[in-house]
Amino acid sequence: MEQQVLPHVVEVAKGIGELGMLVIAAASFVIISLVMMIFIFRWFMRMINNIFNAHQKTLDNIMLSQTTQENKLDALKESMTGEVYNQVRVLMRYALEFNQHAVCTTVIGNVKEKNGLDNRKSIEKKTRALLTNLYKTLKTDIDTFRYNGRRLSEYCLDEEWLERVYNYCLTAIYDGNEYHRERYLRELGILFEGIRLEFFENLKNIN
Repeated sequence: MEQQVLPHVVEVAKGIGELGMLVIAAASFVIISLVMMIFIFRWFMRMINNIFNAHQKTLDNIMLSQTTQENKLDALKESMTGEVYNQVRVLMRYALEFNQHAVCTTVIGNVKEKNGLDNRKSIEKKTRALLTNLYKTLKTDIDTFRYNGRRLSEYCLDEEWLERVYNYCLTAIYDGNEYHRERYLRELGILFEGIRLEFFENLKNIN
């Protein structure tokens, strides 16, 4: 009886031993797989972090370079703005002074000395035409220059300016006196000085 049971026990024990080895092997495989997955995951995350950090460092360098360039441009713009502002002031001073002399000679002198003054409507029409031509010529000349992206005429030359000069010219033409260039130049000087001051003020205030 014992001899019959013994082989069965041995077989059972052998089966259990083999099953145990399989369980151990499977468990080992699972553990190794988990360890490998954790290692690969950490390696992948470290690689992603390195790429992200390198990208962030590049962006920081770009931002720093851009800030530096902007500061340099601002400094350059500030220095250039002062220089250009002074150049524009000089340009307009001479341009308006030349226009002042042209108004005195071409408009007041020409109309007053070479035309009969009885037909006032004709005189008004001719005076306005002469002034309009001078106005357009001055506008064309100074608009070849810009300040802060605007044409220079945008800072002072408008219809109101033209009307002021036109009204003075009619007053001078019909004042009952002979043409006296120096006196009219002095009076025009006051008028044009106001235009110059408006222009310089607009340079500072109009953006």
